Amino acid sequence: MPIASPRYALTTTMVSGAPNDPGVYALWENDELIYYGHARGGSATIQSCLQLHLEGNGCTDGATHYGWEISANPPVREAELLREFQRAHHRLPRCNSRNG
Repeated sequence: MPIASPRYALTTTMVSGAPNDPGVYALWENDELIYYGHARGGSATIQSCLQLHLEGNGCTDGATHYGWEISANPPVREAELLREFQRAHHRLPRCNSRNG
């Protein structure tokens, strides 16, 4: 099941409202899902990870929107999302392919 979150504009103002919790997040470039990532917790929160993407992270520089989901086990949830995407599209999201 995909991330159960609305899409938010990937802007400084909108990212400031993202949770300071562990979880997973998705990045879209317009209507294309381009990346799934996770935040393990501690100093790596959903908000802090999204902030890093805003500051520039190569492939995800063109991201326009994001969604998130709080998770007790972010790496496992991210792997589940990636498997689901790969089953549906026969490939990984394009920025996961480059980063992983």
